[in-house]
Amino acid sequence: MKKANFKIVFSIILIITSCVKKNCNCTVTWDSSITYVKNDLVSYNQKCWIAQGQGKGIEPGPWLQNSNDIWVECSD
Repeated sequence: MKKANFKIVFSIILIITSCVKKNCNCTVTWDSSITYVKNDLVSYNQKCWIAQGQGKGIEPGPWLQNSNDIWVECSD
């Protein structure tokens, strides 16, 4: 059980850290036909989003809602 908790906490820290380190200057508009990879930045609904993995057709939005396991809102 301790290993699972550690992995969850570590994953959350990585997500937060990757966004903090990234310059959240989104100039590309999200396109459902493009395959995005980790650290890609897109603009969607007037917010900046950073990819945490690879995916295509997954609409940026709140993490782990509506099948979103790719995007996290990015902020400077």
